[in-house]
Amino acid sequence: MTDVDLRVMWDRLVHITEECWLTIWRTAFSTIIGEAQDFGCELLDPGGGSLAHSPRSMPVFNLSLPRAVAALVARFPRESLREGDVLVTNDPWVCAGHLFDIAAVTPVFRRGRLVGLVGSIAHCSDIGGSKDPAVVREVFEEGLQIPPMRLYRAGEPNRDLLDLIAANVRRPETVIGDIQAQVAANVVGARRLLEFMDEYGLDDLGPLAAEIQSRSEAAMRSAIAAVPDGTYTGEAWCDGVEVPLRLPVAVRVAGDALSVDFAGAPPQEPRGGENCTYSYTAAHAAYALKCVLAPELPANHGAYRPIAVTAPPGSVLACARPASVGVRTRVGWYLATAIFRALAGALPDRVKAHTASPLSITAYGEGFIDHMLLGGGNGAWRGGDGQSALLFPTSAANVAVEMFEARTPVLVERKRLLPGSGGAGRWRGGLGQEVALRKLHDDGLPVLIAAHVEGARVDAAGLFGGAAGGRAGGWVERDARRDPLPPGGAVTLHGAGERLVLQVGGGSGYGAP
Repeated sequence: MTDVDLRVMWDRLVHITEECWLTIWRTAFSTIIGEAQDFGCELLDPGGGSLAHSPRSMPVFNLSLPRAVAALVARFPRESLREGDVLVTNDPWVCAGHLFDIAAVTPVFRRGRLVGLVGSIAHCSDIGGSKDPAVVREVFEEGLQIPPMRLYRAGEPNRDLLDLIAANVRRPETVIGDIQAQVAANVVGARRLLEFMDEYGLDDLGPLAAEIQSRSEAAMRSAIAAVPDGTYTGEAWCDGVEVPLRLPVAVRVAGDALSVDFAGAPPQEPRGGENCTYSYTAAHAAYALKCVLAPELPANHGAYRPIAVTAPPGSVLACARPASVGVRTRVGWYLATAIFRALAGALPDRVKAHTASPLSITAYGEGFIDHMLLGGGNGAWRGGDGQSALLFPTSAANVAVEMFEARTPVLVERKRLLPGSGGAGRWRGGLGQEVALRKLHDDGLPVLIAAHVEGARVDAAGLFGGAAGGRAGGWVERDARRDPLPPGGAVTLHGAGERLVLQVGGGSGYGAP
């Protein structure tokens, strides 16, 4: 096989996953998937190793799905699988870190033999449980837990499981519709993979997968070897539930291998849902490193073999069951900042300053649940200002005002960039956003809005003398009063005269102003 042949075949596999991604995007019911694009699709080899993923997939899902597949196959060994099976789980400790993220995996058979797997993880619009993460103390309060199970058996739906899901969520038609969109995407991926194997006369995907993964591994090892050996330390601070939390990291480079150690991370939080499972922490750490070391490298299992991640068991970065994990992004999104700071001295032209955490808004009311995502200001880097209102380290998208208004009785009075919110520097941070919401009608029906504001208590200094970006915040305007957001950010609007104003922080600067 020539290098050209390999590249063509590799690109074809990536294209298969992109078609899976488009299938979910076009058929999903919810805004969080269809508009915010909070999902990812992946193709895996027969052993469950990542082979290719859609370039538009959520990065943390690309890294979480192989762990979910390992747990699913442990429960349902390969010899027990049949054509038409679909396996599912949302276990935060083996999947993507909270119950909203559901993995759906389909084994692919050719001539009766398992040749690969197609899978996706998507953030469903509702999973039951509490609407207010501030009051939650255990994962049991956060919604329906789905252990590794069969959603389909040999092509037949598991009606018992589907009925159980429908009975535990607030909008079952939306949630079930989104899950079926994942199943449909897997069907498309399986069909395209078999067509690919027929076209190239492949009876086994293993040798091709091994070649692709080994080349990715070699490329990543080469990128790591270019970094001087040593231990590089950094830290980031996040708001925490009661008090700000320090997130220290040590990145150790030894030849062509690298390890990330979060020793010293604070103990898991007793409530509030901000805890990260190890699976989620490891995924975010690996993604941050790939951004720095080999951003152009198509990611797969091989690319991450040289990277090891450790975190103290029972800490906020490797919490123990049954800790609450519903809004784990409020901690996990800071890991990239800590890693970039650690590597700033060794790779000053590869890292960027702190990016403000995106804001997730969920509106609950009679007959509706919907979401709006808002990106914060991105950190600047050597040679460029930070982008404004762009979501990172997630690849999700800002949700259009018109789409949110069409699905909820909520009026968005304004949505604007915040002047001056970007941190000063030789290159400045990107701008944050402000949004003002109110009920559209005085109909006596309350609307609860859960707004997970992060970055309101801490300033994140820039790199090499750059200044911190503006903080996040929010308040409620009632009868000429301005009341601060309650802990956790859950606000109930009772009338059209009440207004909720939310601000997303700005990015930090790079270099002295």
